Amino acid sequence: MKKVIGVAILLIIIFFVIIFMFTNDFSNIAKIEYQKYNYTNGSFGEVIIINDKDRIKQITKILNKGKHYKIAYKKVYHETYKLILMYEDGTTEVIRIWKDFGPDVDMFESDTRFGVYKIKNKKSREKLSEILN
Repeated sequence: MKKVIGVAILLIIIFFVIIFMFTNDFSNIAKIEYQKYNYTNGSFGEVIIINDKDRIKQITKILNKGKHYKIAYKKVYHETYKLILMYEDGTTEVIRIWKDFGPDVDMFESDTRFGVYKIKNKKSREKLSEILN
């Protein structure tokens, strides 16, 4: 009986460690402001505010699906979108998104986290474009 309980506790610990390691933990976002980059005039467009809980939840889910790579890229072209995530605790985080960074991949990086995140899921990429356009 002690072995069964010990194994169960070990499996629960392993489960939570795996969840912690493989989630990006974008959560508790209260509001999102974003701008789309205009390549023709070389500047960002107007600031658009997202307060809708459903759209914030969708964007959060997409950001958390991004696979994290602890590397830095030298970018040849400007980011497509700049998002400012405003958290419930009053902190902010800037996310820069490059649409079509590579074949079938969008990439984003944060101003507070090292590395880049890649979104390869086609439905997630399409949904993000739909929300931000």
